[in-house]
Amino acid sequence: METAPAPESLQRRPLLFYMRKYPRAMAVGFGFLLVTNILDAMWPLVLKEGIDRISAGVNLDEIGRTCLLFFCIMAGLSITRYGWRVGFGRFHTLAAEDLRLRTFRHLTALTPGFFLKKPVGELMSVVTNDVQTFRNALGSGLMVFADGIIILVIVIPVMMSLNAWWTLQSLAFLPFVPVLIWWVMKRIHVATREQQDAFAQVTAHSQESVAGIRVVKGFGLEDLRLKQFTRENRRMEDASNTSARIDSFFLPVMEFGVTTGTVIFLFVARQDLLSGAITIGTFVAFHRYILKTVWPMTALGLGLSQLQKGFAAFERIREIFAEKADLAREGDRPLRAFESLEFRHVGFRYKGSMEWIFRGLNFHVQKGQSLGIAGPVGAGKTTLMALITRQFDPTEGEILLNGFPLQEYRLEDVRRCLTLVPQDVFLFSETVTWNVGFGLDDGFGDIEAETAARHVDIHEEIARLPEGYQSLVGEKGVNLSGGQRQRLALARGLVTKSHVLLLDDVLSAVDTKTEARIDEMLKELRRAGRTQILVAHRLSTLATCDLLLVLTEGRQEGFGPRDLMLQQNKFLQTLRMIQNQEDQHA
Repeated sequence: METAPAPESLQRRPLLFYMRKYPRAMAVGFGFLLVTNILDAMWPLVLKEGIDRISAGVNLDEIGRTCLLFFCIMAGLSITRYGWRVGFGRFHTLAAEDLRLRTFRHLTALTPGFFLKKPVGELMSVVTNDVQTFRNALGSGLMVFADGIIILVIVIPVMMSLNAWWTLQSLAFLPFVPVLIWWVMKRIHVATREQQDAFAQVTAHSQESVAGIRVVKGFGLEDLRLKQFTRENRRMEDASNTSARIDSFFLPVMEFGVTTGTVIFLFVARQDLLSGAITIGTFVAFHRYILKTVWPMTALGLGLSQLQKGFAAFERIREIFAEKADLAREGDRPLRAFESLEFRHVGFRYKGSMEWIFRGLNFHVQKGQSLGIAGPVGAGKTTLMALITRQFDPTEGEILLNGFPLQEYRLEDVRRCLTLVPQDVFLFSETVTWNVGFGLDDGFGDIEAETAARHVDIHEEIARLPEGYQSLVGEKGVNLSGGQRQRLALARGLVTKSHVLLLDDVLSAVDTKTEARIDEMLKELRRAGRTQILVAHRLSTLATCDLLLVLTEGRQEGFGPRDLMLQQNKFLQTLRMIQNQEDQHA
């Protein structure tokens, strides 16, 4: 699977992108919001008419009609307010769902090299917290900002129609609002980015501490981890307080401005009211409109603040989208069966590193053969397995599958043909059966899981679990031993029915008797035509293979038939001597 890049329009203008993507929900929200503000601007005028009619002593029928109109406006407001909440709610929910899915899809399409430099907790905070912050910007932020604009556009002309001089005097502070908004926005963006980064560090620290709790407790490092967490938590608290102080600055300033406008209005309107130049209804209605300017002034600041927070969070999401898979391309050549695998002068080093993991690898494996890979720790055996499954591309040389470059095949087909059981076993917090049949269809059940478990000599241990094959294994298989986790992972590899089975030191944690039984099972698979490539440190496992490859110090020390390699290769001879001595002392 190649990384399908996020559209350029999304990365450059995310707000506009989602407004265009979900126009119906957006139109519903804006439509109801517009009608809401029109109705909300009408009722002070109706109130004015009612007060003036009462003052004029008109009959009760006219006053009753005014009251009925007032009631209808209020009822309409209830309906339209519900409508814009539904519209905007659907809009930001759809947008967040789409963005979260795009982010997750992009992350899962990246090669392992990316995850070597990014803590898991930090990536979790992007998918959860940053997307949620952007969602809030699309929801309450956009709605509040639009609400403030619409109210001002409607209310100020109405105020001018009542009395232009009063309007100019009472809203004298209005020109200063853009300056204040600019000052707040400039600081809130920086503060929010610091807050999001701090939250990511807290999440990463928490995830690492919980995932590695056995190590933490085993070394008695609880206090140290607590001190480190306290430091990160305090950093997040400081960033949150800074953001809160900036947010809190806007509302009281706006309220003060409107209050000042009210005082000015009372001062300039008193003479008109006392002289009878205006009615009491006009005075009351105008005062209501002044009070209505409190919210839009505040809404402009709050809305833009929320939008800035969302854009700051989206910067972190954009950084994920900017990451590209290290794989050069993906072809479309059909891959129906495995015939051969060949390495030609292959060398590899990680992106950005000058140190070679290995260079000059040349070997081949035919259908039905088994290749054992040996070498000291750090020789590049696990990296070699990653190259075979095309988690990375070689830095130099080429890998041929059935005589064609590996890049010419679809990744999905390559990984369906070549199943890797990694050294670092990962089990999900699901049932035993679910973990064994991971990725298979719903037809996979306990019977199929039991068959695979018997092959790897773990059935009896599973049967002793409280719920048997329906027992939860816990995150990463925390309630299983190392050997049990390895055998479950091996069972998972067996049920895939792939053409080639890649085993990366999957028997290192099992005892020798169990290893011998599993070796016999692997021999049966080879006799049935299933090709195997396995990394092992035990000579007893390597001795069952047809071919042996030895890696030492970043180079290929030897490759050839098993018997010849066991006789001539110095590393294998040393390994045999050491393990014979260990067996004698056991």
